[in-house]
Amino acid sequence: MKNIFVQFFVTLFCVFIIENVFPSSKDIVVIESYSKSHKWDTDYCKALSEKLGKKYKLTFFEMDTKRIPKTEHEKMAAKAWELIQQIKPILVILGDDAALKFVGPNLENNKIRSVYLGINNNPRAYFENAPKYLTGILERPLIRRSALFIKEIIPTAKNVLIMFDSDRTSEIVYEDFFSSKPSVVFSGINYDIFLNKTFLEWQKHISNAPKKYDAIITGLYQSITDKKGKNADEDKTISWTSQNSKLPLFAFWDVTVGKNKALGGLVITGYTQGKAAAEVAEKLLASPNLLPSSLFPVYLQEGIFLFSNHEVKKFNINIPSDIKKDSKYVD
Repeated sequence: MKNIFVQFFVTLFCVFIIENVFPSSKDIVVIESYSKSHKWDTDYCKALSEKLGKKYKLTFFEMDTKRIPKTEHEKMAAKAWELIQQIKPILVILGDDAALKFVGPNLENNKIRSVYLGINNNPRAYFENAPKYLTGILERPLIRRSALFIKEIIPTAKNVLIMFDSDRTSEIVYEDFFSSKPSVVFSGINYDIFLNKTFLEWQKHISNAPKKYDAIITGLYQSITDKKGKNADEDKTISWTSQNSKLPLFAFWDVTVGKNKALGGLVITGYTQGKAAAEVAEKLLASPNLLPSSLFPVYLQEGIFLFSNHEVKKFNINIPSDIKKDSKYVD
């Protein structure tokens, strides 16, 4: 009888150790830099769920860094890390730069295999040494390809205004594509970029644009602030921009295209980022001993031509047939 009790407690102890030390074979934690109030997050989370949700349990955590003060970002990352420690997932997926910056080093130091997506910066910038336990998908606005596209639609265009907020991602784009310079020339068109902190600053640039520019491209605008210093409503921001712009309004991201928004462009989507990240995750999940660093980060350059019929008609834009045949429309 004594031996039976000993065996029972040994078995119970082993079960406890397995459940509390070793990763769950079915759990995946997804750390979102932003939240599902953003279509970008909703779309990539949908792709992840479609690709991985049948075999694995996905738990999502929203850091919400677009809306909370930057001083709170590390606290949210700490909460994300607590969740990861609690669940002990077999894999972690990090959405966008804030999650990689604030959570990535802990994952690397604790040898937790992870996949990132939507990364604008060089991923190595967030680590002391090149990470071994993380790999994933890079996100780059298709600026150069958009330059060719705009030249085809507006052959006479000489100057184009690019508008961004002053968030981390916008600063990275500014440093990466523009080398921290205010202007760059692509395909014979001069592109000026402005990183706007406030909605008032944004409004002034849009209102004054016809004095110099032939078109405007909207980048990111979700973190610009109102008169009270709080995040301006993003829907109102793009709606005001559409209604008050005297120039054709193009976009780099699909979330910006639609009626009372931008007329369209060669855009990147959250869904394609999520799908690509899920494919990398599947490779790692199929090979438990595979180091993520053995898989090179994917420079995803997949974009789609997306337009709003309403906005195209408003500006009397003629979409060339070679572009039109490959285009999608939101209305």
